[in-house]
Amino acid sequence: MKRIDYLFFLIGSLIAGFLTWHAYYSNSHREAAKISELVYILLFPPSIGLMVTEKASPASQALIISMVVATNGAIYGLGSMIARKIFK
Repeated sequence: MKRIDYLFFLIGSLIAGFLTWHAYYSNSHREAAKISELVYILLFPPSIGLMVTEKASPASQALIISMVVATNGAIYGLGSMIARKIFK
């Protein structure tokens, strides 16, 4: 893997982390602006996995969120690798 792939992994993880934080923040603060569900589907496809955390313990929530964020980073990194191979 090249350095750009790791950068895309980081970018994907940061996007996922921000969108996850915003989803939890906007659920607890009703006056906060909502982000369109289309944005979540396009930028953070594994976010559907966050529905599992509804009745999970705090430790399980942290584990699930970490896995979902890492999965989104892996998708971005894989996309970078594929784009490099195609446009080489």
